[in-house]
Amino acid sequence: MVKFVVLFACLAIAAVSAAPAEAETEHEVVPILKSEINKQENGAYNLHYEGGDGTSRKEEANVIDEGTEEEALEVKGSYKYINSEGEEVEVFYTAGKNGFVPYGSIINPEISAVAEAAKDLPKEEVEEPKKKSL
Repeated sequence: MVKFVVLFACLAIAAVSAAPAEAETEHEVVPILKSEINKQENGAYNLHYEGGDGTSRKEEANVIDEGTEEEALEVKGSYKYINSEGEEVEVFYTAGKNGFVPYGSIINPEISAVAEAAKDLPKEEVEEPKKKSL
């Protein structure tokens, strides 16, 4: 029994010592060049962000059908970044009660076309389940 405990302890020590030490990863600190958010009382907003690494985001949201049951936000925006090949990538989008539609060089044009067509389709009304009376 003592041999088993000694063997187990040796294996445990060997496993711990063989485990790779966690390498400290250095992260580049990216300066924020611009960060601006403007909110309105009705829920509309616009924002703009720029990072020192070439990233940016712009977005504007407006309330449509305000004060009705159909009230919703309509959002238009874009973001850009530098990919691993050093190329600037920019994506534009719209989003609203009928869905999200992306456009851009990295977005397959077929995806944009399908999303654009789908946003104009009538939405099916979902019936709420009927409650059973006891």
